[in-house]
Amino acid sequence: MKALIDHPVADWVYRRANERLTGRALACAVNARNHLVRAQRIADAEISRTIAYFCVTHATEEAVACVIAAAKENGYKSLAGRVNIRDRAQKAVVASYAQIIADHAEELGLSVALNPATDDVLVKARSDEKEVGYPLGLRLFSFNEDGQNPSSDAAHDAFVSRFPDVETMVDYVQKRASFRDNALYARDGGAPDLSPEQLNIGLREHTLLTLSLIWAAMDVTTHKEPEPFVVQILGAISAVIDVVRPPKVCKHCGK
Repeated sequence: MKALIDHPVADWVYRRANERLTGRALACAVNARNHLVRAQRIADAEISRTIAYFCVTHATEEAVACVIAAAKENGYKSLAGRVNIRDRAQKAVVASYAQIIADHAEELGLSVALNPATDDVLVKARSDEKEVGYPLGLRLFSFNEDGQNPSSDAAHDAFVSRFPDVETMVDYVQKRASFRDNALYARDGGAPDLSPEQLNIGLREHTLLTLSLIWAAMDVTTHKEPEPFVVQILGAISAVIDVVRPPKVCKHCGK
């Protein structure tokens, strides 16, 4: 984990976050970074694997709040406003989508690197046996073959298709939303105890998610008009949330 949070790209994310983000988005980014540092220190000192895990998962939740706040402030208010960042299940849906994108990028062999000359981050990919670098931006991604198509159907299917049925999907989101409690509190079966291997996996996963979400929040601030990929993602997140957290219906009027 230390190698990740001290990486030049991570340092770039921290610096640019302070420059680009404002208000709640900036506060959440700072909170997220602080919890990453706490998680590392607690893990390195072997004080408590459970508390280290709590800190790193809380960092991810703060990063989710960061990207949603930034989206609301930068042209995506109608879509981002559908996400209640006080609801852990809804934040779990956002984090799950970030995980899907990260997994896909890893499958494609994409990597990121800092270009010191321009003080910007490049995404590197293989093309015709050559490594090609592009300025990293959300505009590079799309769930649709037509990158300008804002439809969220494919993005929605990318998440839903991971599960055999809707009930399993809802159960997954609920478990992800409560995993911190499960890691912290004793149950009838006894007290939780993460193994060193489980902690290392969790630290790496949540550190990458946290940094990616903060970066996405920064990227959103540069959009002069809504990017199709962001519209795809936010639309799909909203659709999944409607299933996980169906709108309440008044028992009197039915609305």
